[in-house]
Amino acid sequence: MRLEKKRQEQLNKRKGLTGRTLIMVVWLGISFAVAYFLTEYMFSAGYLTEKIYYVDLKIPRDVPLAGAKFGTMFLMVIVMQIVFSFGFMLASPEGRRRTGDPTMHSRNKDPFDDNRF
Repeated sequence: MRLEKKRQEQLNKRKGLTGRTLIMVVWLGISFAVAYFLTEYMFSAGYLTEKIYYVDLKIPRDVPLAGAKFGTMFLMVIVMQIVFSFGFMLASPEGRRRTGDPTMHSRNKDPFDDNRF
């Protein structure tokens, strides 16, 4: 009986995870697309050049320029995700909630509480 309640509680916690995972994958795809176009724009405008990668950053010439561009895109995506995480923490009530505050009510229902008392 207790194991069944615990299993049901874990299933209830996981509800909606598929939708959130799908949204995260789509969001990462959008971030990579934005980073690709931003990197290409920076190269075409002259803000980034081969000299910056191979001379200033001392990346070996064995690394193709496409690899250096992909590395730049990857760093842009990481920075975007960090900025969006800070935005979530500042804008969302769930993100602003301080953890560890004592309260009389738990956010998670106790699966073993059968309300007998």
